[in-house]
Amino acid sequence: MKALKNIWNAAIIAFIMTVILFPLYWLFVTSVKKSDEIFRDPATLIPNIFTFEHYKAVFQGSAIPTYFLNSVINTAGTVLIVLVIPSFAAYSMTRYAFKGKLVYFTVILFAQIMPLTTLIVPLYVMWGKLNMLNTHASIILTNCAILLPMAIWLLTGYFKNVPKDIDEAAKIDGSSSLGILFRMVLPLARSGLVAVGLTVCITAWQEMMIAMTFINSDQMRTLPAGINTFITKSGIQWGPLNAAGIVTTLPVLIVFVVFQKALVKGLTAGATKG
Repeated sequence: MKALKNIWNAAIIAFIMTVILFPLYWLFVTSVKKSDEIFRDPATLIPNIFTFEHYKAVFQGSAIPTYFLNSVINTAGTVLIVLVIPSFAAYSMTRYAFKGKLVYFTVILFAQIMPLTTLIVPLYVMWGKLNMLNTHASIILTNCAILLPMAIWLLTGYFKNVPKDIDEAAKIDGSSSLGILFRMVLPLARSGLVAVGLTVCITAWQEMMIAMTFINSDQMRTLPAGINTFITKSGIQWGPLNAAGIVTTLPVLIVFVVFQKALVKGLTAGATKG
Protein backbone atom coordinates (compact mmCIF):
# COMPACT_ATOMS: atom_id res chain seq x y z
CA MET A 1 0.00 0.00 0.00
CA LYS A 2 2.82 2.40 0.86
CA ALA A 3 4.52 1.80 -2.49
CA LEU A 4 1.22 2.35 -4.32
CA LYS A 5 0.68 5.57 -2.39
CA ASN A 6 4.17 6.79 -3.30
CA ILE A 7 3.54 6.01 -6.98
CA TRP A 8 0.22 7.86 -6.84
CA ASN A 9 1.84 10.90 -5.17
CA ALA A 10 4.66 10.87 -7.73
CA ALA A 11 2.14 10.72 -10.58
CA ILE A 12 0.20 13.68 -9.19
CA ILE A 13 3.39 15.72 -8.74
CA ALA A 14 4.53 14.82 -12.27
CA PHE A 15 1.16 15.89 -13.69
CA ILE A 16 1.21 19.21 -11.83
CA MET A 17 4.81 19.91 -12.88
CA THR A 18 3.93 19.12 -16.50
CA VAL A 19 1.00 21.54 -16.45
CA ILE A 20 3.17 24.25 -14.90
CA LEU A 21 6.32 23.78 -16.98
CA PHE A 22 4.87 22.86 -20.39
CA PRO A 23 4.02 26.47 -21.37
CA LEU A 24 7.60 27.48 -20.59
CA TYR A 25 8.91 24.49 -22.56
CA TRP A 26 6.68 25.34 -25.53
CA LEU A 27 7.83 28.96 -25.37
CA PHE A 28 11.47 27.84 -25.60
CA VAL A 29 10.85 25.20 -28.28
CA THR A 30 9.02 27.69 -30.48
CA SER A 31 11.83 30.20 -30.06
CA VAL A 32 14.42 27.74 -31.46
CA LYS A 33 12.33 26.45 -34.39
CA LYS A 34 12.70 27.68 -37.94
CA SER A 35 9.86 29.96 -39.05
CA ASP A 36 8.30 27.38 -41.39
CA GLU A 37 8.33 24.69 -38.70
CA ILE A 38 6.46 26.90 -36.24
CA PHE A 39 3.34 26.68 -38.42
CA ARG A 40 3.69 22.99 -39.26
CA ASP A 41 0.64 20.83 -38.65
CA PRO A 42 0.82 18.68 -36.62
CA ALA A 43 3.11 20.67 -34.34
CA THR A 44 6.47 19.16 -33.36
CA LEU A 45 7.34 18.86 -29.69
CA ILE A 46 11.05 18.71 -30.53
CA PRO A 47 12.42 20.94 -33.31
CA ASN A 48 13.81 19.13 -36.34
CA ILE A 49 16.48 21.81 -36.62
CA PHE A 50 17.53 24.00 -33.72
CA THR A 51 18.17 27.59 -34.71
CA PHE A 52 18.93 30.77 -32.79
CA GLU A 53 18.00 33.07 -35.65
CA HIS A 54 15.07 34.45 -33.68
CA TYR A 55 17.34 35.36 -30.76
CA LYS A 56 19.68 37.07 -33.22
CA ALA A 57 16.72 39.04 -34.56
CA VAL A 58 15.73 39.99 -31.01
CA PHE A 59 19.17 41.22 -29.91
CA GLN A 60 20.42 42.69 -33.19
CA GLY A 61 17.29 43.67 -35.07
CA SER A 62 15.08 45.09 -32.33
CA ALA A 63 15.17 47.39 -29.29
CA ILE A 64 14.89 44.50 -26.80
CA PRO A 65 18.35 45.25 -25.26
CA THR A 66 17.16 48.80 -24.51
CA TYR A 67 13.90 47.48 -23.08
CA PHE A 68 15.87 45.02 -20.96
CA LEU A 69 18.00 47.83 -19.50
CA ASN A 70 14.90 49.89 -18.76
CA SER A 71 13.34 46.96 -16.91
CA VAL A 72 16.52 46.45 -14.88
CA ILE A 73 16.61 50.13 -13.88
CA ASN A 74 12.93 50.24 -12.94
CA THR A 75 13.05 46.96 -11.02
CA ALA A 76 16.28 47.77 -9.16
CA GLY A 77 14.99 51.22 -8.19
CA THR A 78 11.70 49.80 -6.98
CA VAL A 79 13.31 47.02 -4.92
CA LEU A 80 15.77 49.46 -3.30
CA ILE A 81 13.10 51.95 -2.24
CA VAL A 82 10.58 49.31 -1.21
CA LEU A 83 13.13 47.65 1.06
CA VAL A 84 14.47 50.82 2.67
CA ILE A 85 11.28 52.76 3.50
CA PRO A 86 9.27 49.78 4.87
CA SER A 87 12.24 48.81 7.04
CA PHE A 88 11.98 52.14 8.88
CA ALA A 89 8.18 51.94 8.97
CA ALA A 90 8.10 48.34 10.25
CA TYR A 91 10.76 49.12 12.87
CA SER A 92 8.68 52.05 14.13
CA MET A 93 5.52 49.95 14.18
CA THR A 94 7.11 47.19 16.25
CA ARG A 95 9.35 49.24 18.56
CA TYR A 96 7.46 52.44 19.35
CA ALA A 97 4.04 53.30 20.74
CA PHE A 98 2.42 56.37 19.19
CA LYS A 99 -1.05 57.81 18.72
CA GLY A 100 -2.91 56.61 15.64
CA LYS A 101 -0.82 53.48 15.31
CA LEU A 102 -3.86 51.25 14.77
CA VAL A 103 -5.36 53.71 12.29
CA TYR A 104 -2.06 53.89 10.41
CA PHE A 105 -1.86 50.11 10.13
CA THR A 106 -5.51 49.92 9.03
CA VAL A 107 -4.87 52.48 6.28
CA ILE A 108 -1.95 50.35 5.09
CA LEU A 109 -4.21 47.30 4.85
CA PHE A 110 -6.85 49.22 2.90
CA ALA A 111 -4.20 50.61 0.55
CA GLN A 112 -3.08 47.05 -0.12
CA ILE A 113 -6.49 45.94 -1.39
CA MET A 114 -7.10 49.00 -3.59
CA PRO A 115 -7.19 47.89 -7.27
CA LEU A 116 -4.62 49.37 -9.61
CA THR A 117 -7.23 50.26 -12.22
CA THR A 118 -8.72 52.89 -9.91
CA LEU A 119 -5.35 54.64 -9.59
CA ILE A 120 -4.14 54.66 -13.19
CA VAL A 121 -6.05 57.73 -14.43
CA PRO A 122 -5.33 59.99 -11.38
CA LEU A 123 -1.65 58.99 -11.49
CA TYR A 124 -1.47 59.63 -15.23
CA VAL A 125 -2.88 63.14 -14.73
CA MET A 126 -0.51 63.80 -11.85
CA TRP A 127 2.63 62.63 -13.69
CA GLY A 128 1.53 64.60 -16.74
CA LYS A 129 1.23 67.84 -14.76
CA LEU A 130 4.64 67.18 -13.22
CA ASN A 131 6.16 66.48 -16.69
CA MET A 132 7.22 63.02 -15.50
CA LEU A 133 5.59 60.85 -18.15
CA ASN A 134 8.08 58.76 -20.18
CA THR A 135 10.53 58.68 -17.26
CA HIS A 136 11.92 55.95 -15.04
CA ALA A 137 10.79 57.95 -12.00
CA SER A 138 7.08 57.68 -12.89
CA ILE A 139 7.33 53.90 -13.19
CA ILE A 140 9.47 53.43 -10.07
CA LEU A 141 7.40 55.72 -7.84
CA THR A 142 4.12 54.19 -9.00
CA ASN A 143 5.43 50.68 -8.35
CA CYS A 144 6.58 51.79 -4.91
CA ALA A 145 3.20 53.33 -4.09
CA ILE A 146 1.52 50.03 -4.95
CA LEU A 147 4.03 47.72 -3.27
CA LEU A 148 4.93 49.71 -0.14
CA PRO A 149 1.78 48.73 1.84
CA MET A 150 2.44 45.04 1.20
CA ALA A 151 6.10 45.39 2.17
CA ILE A 152 5.32 47.30 5.38
CA TRP A 153 2.68 44.77 6.38
CA LEU A 154 4.99 41.79 5.79
CA LEU A 155 8.12 43.31 7.37
CA THR A 156 6.14 44.33 10.44
CA GLY A 157 5.35 40.65 10.97
CA TYR A 158 9.02 39.67 10.53
CA PHE A 159 10.32 42.42 12.84
CA LYS A 160 7.92 41.31 15.58
CA ASN A 161 9.85 38.04 15.70
CA VAL A 162 13.08 39.86 16.58
CA PRO A 163 13.27 39.98 20.42
CA LYS A 164 13.13 43.47 21.92
CA ASP A 165 15.71 42.37 24.48
CA ILE A 166 18.31 42.79 21.75
CA ASP A 167 17.36 46.45 21.42
CA GLU A 168 17.66 47.03 25.15
CA ALA A 169 21.07 45.35 25.29
CA ALA A 170 22.29 47.42 22.35
CA LYS A 171 21.04 50.65 23.96
CA ILE A 172 23.02 49.82 27.08
CA ASP A 173 26.10 49.52 24.87
CA GLY A 174 25.39 52.99 23.48
CA SER A 175 23.81 52.13 20.12
CA SER A 176 21.37 54.57 18.57
CA SER A 177 18.02 53.55 17.11
CA LEU A 178 19.49 53.56 13.59
CA GLY A 179 22.44 51.50 14.80
CA ILE A 180 20.09 48.95 16.34
CA LEU A 181 18.05 48.76 13.15
CA PHE A 182 20.99 48.28 10.78
CA ARG A 183 23.30 46.21 13.00
CA MET A 184 20.83 44.07 14.91
CA VAL A 185 17.29 43.97 13.54
CA LEU A 186 17.90 43.86 9.78
CA PRO A 187 20.50 41.03 9.92
CA LEU A 188 18.16 38.95 12.09
CA ALA A 189 15.25 39.63 9.72
CA ARG A 190 17.23 39.04 6.51
CA SER A 191 15.05 36.07 5.53
CA GLY A 192 12.03 38.33 5.57
CA LEU A 193 13.89 40.99 3.61
CA VAL A 194 14.80 38.42 0.96
CA ALA A 195 11.19 37.22 0.72
CA VAL A 196 9.84 40.75 0.38
CA GLY A 197 12.63 41.74 -2.02
CA LEU A 198 11.97 38.79 -4.32
CA THR A 199 8.23 39.41 -4.29
CA VAL A 200 8.79 43.06 -5.21
CA CYS A 201 11.39 42.12 -7.84
CA ILE A 202 9.12 39.65 -9.62
CA THR A 203 6.11 41.97 -9.45
CA ALA A 204 8.00 45.02 -10.74
CA TRP A 205 9.77 43.04 -13.48
CA GLN A 206 6.60 41.63 -15.02
CA GLU A 207 4.46 44.77 -14.58
CA MET A 208 2.97 45.97 -17.86
CA MET A 209 -0.15 48.08 -17.25
CA ILE A 210 1.78 50.96 -15.68
CA ALA A 211 4.48 50.89 -18.36
CA MET A 212 1.92 50.80 -21.18
CA THR A 213 0.04 53.76 -19.67
CA PHE A 214 2.84 56.11 -18.61
CA ILE A 215 5.33 55.35 -21.40
CA ASN A 216 4.78 56.13 -25.08
CA SER A 217 8.42 56.66 -26.01
CA ASP A 218 10.01 53.64 -27.71
CA GLN A 219 13.32 54.27 -25.91
CA MET A 220 11.70 54.09 -22.47
CA ARG A 221 9.63 50.92 -22.87
CA THR A 222 10.13 47.98 -20.54
CA LEU A 223 10.42 44.36 -21.64
CA PRO A 224 6.78 43.31 -21.00
CA ALA A 225 5.56 46.36 -22.92
CA GLY A 226 8.24 46.11 -25.61
CA ILE A 227 7.36 42.55 -26.54
CA ASN A 228 4.22 43.94 -28.17
CA THR A 229 6.38 45.40 -30.96
CA PHE A 230 6.47 41.90 -32.48
CA ILE A 231 2.69 42.05 -32.90
CA THR A 232 2.22 44.20 -35.98
CA LYS A 233 -0.56 45.02 -38.45
CA SER A 234 1.02 42.67 -40.99
CA GLY A 235 1.01 39.75 -38.55
CA ILE A 236 2.61 38.26 -35.45
CA GLN A 237 6.32 37.42 -35.58
CA TRP A 238 5.99 34.22 -33.58
CA GLY A 239 9.68 33.27 -33.55
CA PRO A 240 11.05 36.59 -32.23
CA LEU A 241 8.00 36.97 -29.96
CA ASN A 242 8.75 33.66 -28.21
CA ALA A 243 12.48 34.43 -28.08
CA ALA A 244 11.69 37.77 -26.42
CA GLY A 245 9.41 35.90 -24.01
CA ILE A 246 12.33 33.68 -22.97
CA VAL A 247 14.57 36.73 -22.54
CA THR A 248 11.91 38.28 -20.31
CA THR A 249 11.29 35.15 -18.25
CA LEU A 250 14.87 33.93 -17.76
CA PRO A 251 16.16 36.67 -15.39
CA VAL A 252 13.26 36.19 -12.97
CA LEU A 253 13.68 32.41 -13.14
CA ILE A 254 17.40 32.67 -12.36
CA VAL A 255 16.79 35.04 -9.43
CA PHE A 256 14.12 32.71 -8.06
CA VAL A 257 16.35 29.62 -8.32
CA VAL A 258 19.32 31.39 -6.71
CA PHE A 259 17.31 32.72 -3.76
CA GLN A 260 14.83 29.84 -3.49
CA LYS A 261 16.05 28.57 -0.11
CA ALA A 262 16.12 32.06 1.38
CA LEU A 263 12.63 32.72 0.01
CA VAL A 264 11.16 29.54 1.52
CA LYS A 265 12.89 30.30 4.82
CA GLY A 266 11.53 33.82 4.80
CA LEU A 267 7.98 32.77 3.96
CA THR A 268 7.92 30.15 6.72
CA ALA A 269 9.67 32.28 9.37
CA GLY A 270 6.41 33.61 10.75
CA ALA A 271 4.99 30.10 11.12
CA THR A 272 7.94 28.76 13.09
CA LYS A 273 8.36 31.58 15.58
CA GLY A 274 5.99 32.66 18.22
